Amino acid sequence: MVNERLLKLMEHEKVTAAKLADILEVQPSAISHILSGRNKPSFDFIQKLATNFPRLNIDWIITGKGNMYKVAVQQSLFDPPSPLIPKTDNTSSKANDKNDDLHKSPKFTNVNIPVSPKVVKQIIFIYSDNTFEIYYPSKSD
Repeated sequence: MVNERLLKLMEHEKVTAAKLADILEVQPSAISHILSGRNKPSFDFIQKLATNFPRLNIDWIITGKGNMYKVAVQQSLFDPPSPLIPKTDNTSSKANDKNDDLHKSPKFTNVNIPVSPKVVKQIIFIYSDNTFEIYYPSKSD
């Protein structure tokens, strides 16, 4: 049901009904009526959700099919990241906890990289506990 999916979205985004009403610029009663199942969301309401939550998969909110958030497709490792990358849950997977190698610092070896007119601007290391480090190479002019 749409009301259950809206509630799930609110929980995931950590917003109350009153806060969602403020974000969407609708009356709090509109949110209450949708959540209770009394009313179905109007096209205008869905459009406001899409505008204010651009990562939200509107097909999911309407039909329940697919993921809650749009999945970004990156064409190349060096393409700029898409703004549609879904939020990740901050809980770590038990499977990851079993593998001690995932918690060790990365080891680097010398690699022959072909000469290219492109210059590395930044490198981001994302760890299994959802922390990250950003490395900016020094400029050698």
